[in-house]
Amino acid sequence: MRWKEGDEMDASVPAEIVTVYRALDGGIHHARCGQRMVLRTRGTEELHFACLTCVESVRLPLCVLSRIPVAT
Repeated sequence: MRWKEGDEMDASVPAEIVTVYRALDGGIHHARCGQRMVLRTRGTEELHFACLTCVESVRLPLCVLSRIPVAT
């Protein structure tokens, strides 16, 4: 299925966040390696984090911050 102009995304179905998690200290950690991520830039609609261990980056829309899973 291809995305066509005018199509709308169904916002009632939340996507699971699997790339990062929130540690008990409140920091954002990379799910792949468990290391704390570094905030690189902040845009008007998203945050850009970097993992210095894996040399990967993750962009998180501001609207999903409250849904980031917390480590137990």
